[in-house]
Amino acid sequence: MAYDTNEHTSYLQRFSRRSRHSNWTELNKERCRRLESLGLMTDSGREVCPDFSAEFVVDSDIVAAFELNPVARANFSTFHPLYRRVRIDTIQINKANQEIFYSRLEKLIDASERGEMFGDWNDNGRLLDY
Repeated sequence: MAYDTNEHTSYLQRFSRRSRHSNWTELNKERCRRLESLGLMTDSGREVCPDFSAEFVVDSDIVAAFELNPVARANFSTFHPLYRRVRIDTIQINKANQEIFYSRLEKLIDASERGEMFGDWNDNGRLLDY
């Protein structure tokens, strides 16, 4: 959320309760890893955290799309691992909605081909070195 005033824009991040069976984005998983690493995770937070040891699997349609564009694939492979997981995850969670799935996939392939990263994927650097 962003709140604009005449002088500046400020941002608010909302944390809300989760259940063990909630869908967890890769970005939220990384935020939890950071909190745990910094000793800031509470027992109640730990109780609902997802299984962090589960392997991140990339959808075969995404793999196939990158195989068709070697430049995009090569560039994407050089990007930060967290960026790759977050971007792939934002596509995969929309697999049921083919329009969104393929629109986001095309945007990622195009940006990767240009060697560009986009979007909020590291919480302004907080998720890079903790």
